[in-house]
Amino acid sequence: MLYLPLAMTAIPNLQFPWATLRVPLEGMSCLDIPRLSIRTMEEATAFIQAYGFDPNQKGDLILLWKFFDDAVDFLEKSLNDPDYPKVPDHLRSRESIQDIRRLLILASGELGTLEQTFSCAILRIMHGLIHLSFDPRHKFFHQMQIQVLSRLDRYLHVDAESGATYLGKGIEGEEGIKLLFFKKKERKDRSREMIKLLHKADSVVEEIYDRVGIRLVTETKLDALQAVNFLIEKNIVSMPNIRPARSRNRLIDIKRLKFEIDRIATHLKKQAETQPYVKKMFNRLESRIGTRQPGRSIFNPHSSEHYRAIQFTCRELVRVQNPLHQAYTAIQSHIESIPEGSHLIQELFPVPPATHEFGFFPYEVQVMDVKAYADSIFGKSNHDEYRKKQLDAARKRVFGRELNPQD
Repeated sequence: MLYLPLAMTAIPNLQFPWATLRVPLEGMSCLDIPRLSIRTMEEATAFIQAYGFDPNQKGDLILLWKFFDDAVDFLEKSLNDPDYPKVPDHLRSRESIQDIRRLLILASGELGTLEQTFSCAILRIMHGLIHLSFDPRHKFFHQMQIQVLSRLDRYLHVDAESGATYLGKGIEGEEGIKLLFFKKKERKDRSREMIKLLHKADSVVEEIYDRVGIRLVTETKLDALQAVNFLIEKNIVSMPNIRPARSRNRLIDIKRLKFEIDRIATHLKKQAETQPYVKKMFNRLESRIGTRQPGRSIFNPHSSEHYRAIQFTCRELVRVQNPLHQAYTAIQSHIESIPEGSHLIQELFPVPPATHEFGFFPYEVQVMDVKAYADSIFGKSNHDEYRKKQLDAARKRVFGRELNPQD
């Protein structure tokens, strides 16, 4: 029996939208809510306005319909779910929906019906597309690529005779580190970014770290470690700007490596060895320093447990020209020469705008030896299998296959 305080004159509403409340109370993703709880057009309008758009404004409505069209296109072409290959005709066009707010009401209908399932799927995709489109880091993207990759380019050397690429060869007399493969990772297309957003519950656009990236493949594990050290030593990567808790080493057993290096150093102090024997010691070191135990990535549940690499995320402090300062300079050059021009400039710009804007932009570095790279292409940790897992997880989330209907 429910006992209420005597002062209460009315019984309060005890009907709660439990799934919705799990978002602020338990950190549940809004994409994992089985359905919405919107009953009227007025409630739908308020919901959209709280999100950041106003369906009464023509410009906002144009944007919303554009995201709707893109969501339908994504569902049918990129997601391509075998159980839901085509959006029903009465839900797939602006003409059939008529009012964008109807989508929210349909998504609040009886759980599991075709209309409710597809309406929720379209809204989940629209949500992801909106966040991708309005990510403020976009304006830094081009400058980010130039800043990071140009610093690396200065230290890449292609041997004229062999055609091999070296990191650091010829710099201060160094022989350099041979790279069997080198790739500058550029931004994924939007559909790939959407899959990345959808494939796990805690994915948000702010945590897409690999729009820009560098992959280096060396001959040996020891070379891989030397390559990482070179990136830091030459300030190609800013050590203080490596993101904490986003570094992982699944390639080299550092404790074992230290032990083997100490043993070689001790041995060489006792007696000078011939070159063949020194080479033999280093070959033995290489065979002993690999990580032994496979393990799941704590960052990405779809990464293969056999994937081997040194991987870390950096943050680049990007500098871009401030367009407001450019406008200020142009206006100033025309107005200052006229009477009261300086006074007008001060009224328009009480504080002269800064010449540049600054912002941090993440990028990812992967370093591996040739054996680990070959396995990522042809072996147990191959990338195609990884993408299939991501796509399957995204399909399940978009169509609510793993949602608890009792939530």
